[in-house]
Amino acid sequence: MEIYVITLLFIFIFGFLDLRLNLTNPQRNRLLFFLYVVIVIQIGLRWETGTDWKPYLENFETSNDYNIVLLNTLSGFEIGYGTLVFFIKKIFNNYSVFLFIHALFFYWCIFIAAKKYSPYPFIALLFFYATNLGVVGSNRQLLAIAFCLLSLHFVLERKLFKFFVTIVIASLFHTTAFLFGIYYFLNRNFKTVTIVSILFLSFIIGKTGLPFLFFSKFGTIFGDLAASKTLAYTDRAKDELAEASLSIFGLIKRLSFIAIFTLNYSYLTKKLDYYKVLYNGYVFGMVIYFLFASTLLIIVNRGSMYFNIFECFLISCQFLVFQKRLDKGYLFFILLLLSVIFLYQSISPYPDLFDPYKGLIYNFDFIRDMH
Repeated sequence: MEIYVITLLFIFIFGFLDLRLNLTNPQRNRLLFFLYVVIVIQIGLRWETGTDWKPYLENFETSNDYNIVLLNTLSGFEIGYGTLVFFIKKIFNNYSVFLFIHALFFYWCIFIAAKKYSPYPFIALLFFYATNLGVVGSNRQLLAIAFCLLSLHFVLERKLFKFFVTIVIASLFHTTAFLFGIYYFLNRNFKTVTIVSILFLSFIIGKTGLPFLFFSKFGTIFGDLAASKTLAYTDRAKDELAEASLSIFGLIKRLSFIAIFTLNYSYLTKKLDYYKVLYNGYVFGMVIYFLFASTLLIIVNRGSMYFNIFECFLISCQFLVFQKRLDKGYLFFILLLLSVIFLYQSISPYPDLFDPYKGLIYNFDFIRDMH
């Protein structure tokens, strides 16, 4: 865990300098670039670290012919991801090169988003790193999320065609990316009573069996392939519910955050033109959480990623409410302590896949049980 905690400390120190010294843009950009390099090397040069290591490694090693890529679409590997793997396999024939290119692109999109949609990018990056470490290894969905992040400015500029083209591209890497299409309709203000009513209603419906029943029947509408995927998800959901449940801590965290984000909504929407889109997206993620937390954890884990991704940006926006730099510094330190907790929580479903960190240039001799 030392690698991850040290990375958090690096981000905190850079962010603290930014808060206290009011860094110029060139100074901030140099620190951001240094941090980008550190994280890309760490994630891009990992080995046997992260979720889904074996299936993605096997997929890469067997992608020797494009017919195999087409065949793999039947087992869940989307055509966009398969094509990318195929070309990197043909050129480099090295899975570590693929992971490094993957990290270069994904974290480039994250850092660009942090600069665009956060008044304090280091704060956003600190919280993002802590809360999303546990999804490292979800190769396909992370690429889909990266494209979705790139598409958000088309929402703000109201460029419908470019937005949906980008979403289609994202869906070629993970089919769940179509959920991000809802963002185009979220660039508007909703009354607080409407938000509260929707959340309450989704919570009530989620306690019934309706969401599970709807999802079970949903796949049959779109043919055999969709039905088989839906069946796999529902079967997996039953296994997950038998072994785990979403924590009370997670529920309290979400409710606390949505309360804070709502409390400061009027003030922050006047200062930040993108705040209402991020806020409404987060609310939609809460709706998914309430609807499926009791029946389909996999929908919560997969579907809500496109909405929870902006939690870190919304957190950083709250710092604008505080006028004094000293107050911001104290709050940032509290956030660091919370981030350590969130980091442990993020990897808690599969701690053995992340701790200790194993990479090509660090701890490579460690033998990890991948079963």
